[in-house]
Amino acid sequence: MAGLFTRALRGAGVELSRPALPLTYDGQGDANRQDHARAESQRACELLLKAIADGEIPKPDFWFSYHVYYKSPDWIGPVIARQLSIPYLVAEGSHAPKRRDGPWSIAHEATCDALGSATRLLAMTAFDRVCLEWINPGRVREFRPFIDAVPFTNLERAPEGSTLRLLSVAMMRNERKRDSFRLLAEALRHCTGLDYRLQIAGDGKFRSEIETYFHGLPVSFLGVVAKSELPRLFAASDVLAWPGIGEAYGLAYLEAQAAGLPVVACKDRGVVDVTLEGGTALLSATDDAMAIAQSIRQLAMQPSLRCSMGKRAREYVVDERSLPVAASRLIDLLREILP
Repeated sequence: MAGLFTRALRGAGVELSRPALPLTYDGQGDANRQDHARAESQRACELLLKAIADGEIPKPDFWFSYHVYYKSPDWIGPVIARQLSIPYLVAEGSHAPKRRDGPWSIAHEATCDALGSATRLLAMTAFDRVCLEWINPGRVREFRPFIDAVPFTNLERAPEGSTLRLLSVAMMRNERKRDSFRLLAEALRHCTGLDYRLQIAGDGKFRSEIETYFHGLPVSFLGVVAKSELPRLFAASDVLAWPGIGEAYGLAYLEAQAAGLPVVACKDRGVVDVTLEGGTALLSATDDAMAIAQSIRQLAMQPSLRCSMGKRAREYVVDERSLPVAASRLIDLLREILP
């Protein structure tokens, strides 16, 4: 997503400068690590301000930070913006009040300062927007996830056959991913009598465990699939089936829809921000394997529905979630905050 924002900003006519800055990510809740990152950030900030003052680096018109949250705070952007009196933008920021008193308290405080001082916060999901509005009311703007749709729309779809071709694209890690695989396997066991085959693209340390969930089912494990090969894989499939429990949003949903695939998933977290329920996706409760099975069966038994949903899915991504659309939205946003 960070790379896509870089391309969208350039598409909006922005000349980008990306100074080398210290990493602030702390995935363990280590106060010493956070203290060190704060000190390193302060030093980097001072050097950057001096370079700007000395004319070594042009003064920026605005500062843009991506994915500021309690594990990855921004100690630099807010200071630069205040010192230079320029707008400060944050895309995909996340405010988690429950982290205030825990092992990430230092990083949480910095995140609150950054989010609270931002000129604009770009909320990529409805879930995140709630807390962002609380910490910085009136400055939050909706900016839903987007992709470069071109590699996925200029495809020749493989002819459909009698066997429904299901596809899942996901890493085999953490509890939520495993929960999704487990739920999908349970749903497929309710699809008795249905002619289907599932391909799973992805790998990870829990692959052996996940493979056991699907024992006896018509499933192929493809392992790691190169990004360049994903369009071909989507083009050879009929439906993206991925529950997406706890997903922030999942770009695979947008990629699949751009390729003309309807989606079967759960109505959970960010899934609703990258699909159109009933239009491009059949969504169900997060714990209802039978409902997922019914959605799969419905698409298997109604080729015309698959076709119409797939057509709507491609239009949805191209018209609302593509790179040119994101660039256009950034132009409007920058006009709003720049003199």
